Amino acid sequence: MRRTLLIIAVAFQVLVLAFIAGKREYIARTGDVVYLRTAPIDPRDLFRGDYVRLRYEASIVPLARASADIAEQMKKYAFGETVYAALEKGEGGLAEVTGLSTTRPASGIFIKGRLAQAWRFGTVAPETAAVEYGIEAYYVQEGKGLEIEKQQGMRTTIQTPLEMEVALGGDGTAVIRGLRWSPLGMGLEAIESPSMGNPQGRRSARLRLTLKNASPKPMAIVNLDCSLSLEPLSVGRSVVVPEQAACRGISPTDNDVLVLQPEELRSYEIDLAARQWHVLQNGVLTETGALPWNERFRLVYHPPSSEAAGHLKDAAIIWHGRLLSRAFHGRGNVD
Repeated sequence: MRRTLLIIAVAFQVLVLAFIAGKREYIARTGDVVYLRTAPIDPRDLFRGDYVRLRYEASIVPLARASADIAEQMKKYAFGETVYAALEKGEGGLAEVTGLSTTRPASGIFIKGRLAQAWRFGTVAPETAAVEYGIEAYYVQEGKGLEIEKQQGMRTTIQTPLEMEVALGGDGTAVIRGLRWSPLGMGLEAIESPSMGNPQGRRSARLRLTLKNASPKPMAIVNLDCSLSLEPLSVGRSVVVPEQAACRGISPTDNDVLVLQPEELRSYEIDLAARQWHVLQNGVLTETGALPWNERFRLVYHPPSSEAAGHLKDAAIIWHGRLLSRAFHGRGNVD
């Protein structure tokens, strides 16, 4: 009798595993495909062989994009609660989270996940929800994990984002199908800040942002003055980035286009003390360097769309997309 029960239990487990494997294979073959941008964290699992731990941009969702029930779940420390992130595809199939809820969306593309503790992603940003989607590990051949980490770049250098190809099932279940590298890399460093010694009484830092053509072909970037914007990391309730009026309605010209050859770099200095980089804190125009330490930002390179730049001479090689810098505080502390 015991032997029969043991056989039944083993057979049941095998059937469950076979069902799960079959479902994942079906999703990989038939699911909607999106790309999620990530950065490797740790290249090696000593017990299971080489793998890359992944943190996605979609893993940290501002509460401003979440439904009220998400905030309530976080107050109850309901980690593990099933949630659904609505996605919107951008250039090249790269997807961003546009909403987060405990209710499954009735339409559109979405990915299913679970609320997680923020420290698992190395962040303590306020007004955000951390989400795991079950695709945080990507297993590779022995030795390849370190190669991926090297190609992606260190935090203190120019980083080339890794973009995972993900298939989505009808219920939002995600399955990794492969990976690709962003053709554009970015680096950010402080070149002058109060912490470096500041005889002029500077409150906000000067930064150097560098873009790199990480593709094997020539690539064009457009008008760094109006293609760069400031984004609050937590999309907080008290800090708002005003619209850059000087860039409103401007159509790019050929003089705004810079062609980068493979591996070529373009650096751009940003003085956060300049008025164009000021933010509104409770309605008052303020330097970012004067804000509390928990107010952090990213610089976003977001050139004109392919439609808006279609008349340009080098339109065919212009990179279109949205690339975020590392997080920083206005006084120059870069993550």
